[in-house]
Amino acid sequence: MLISTEAGAAQIVSVREETRFYDDVGCLAADWPAYGRDATAYVRVNRGWAGVSSAWFAQPPAARTAMGSGLVAYGSAAEASAADRIGRALTWEEAVRLPGDRR
Repeated sequence: MLISTEAGAAQIVSVREETRFYDDVGCLAADWPAYGRDATAYVRVNRGWAGVSSAWFAQPPAARTAMGSGLVAYGSAAEASAADRIGRALTWEEAVRLPGDRR
């Protein structure tokens, strides 16, 4: 997949498949349940890669993501809640559970 912007870049590294790249964190979140314990997911945070379990997620009102999820990764809960449209900072587990129409 062509990654259109670094800000939304994400990847799943699996022991069973080739690394899968994403240009929208919401698409990664939608695919994640199919991978389970056989994979690790990473997102771009502050120009570097971070494991999804150490990142925080938000949906800023002005976010324009490649596939329209509006889900963006941040390095801290404070950054995420300050950016989010309703002031929340989501963990990876919470981001994965967002309904598809809200991602």
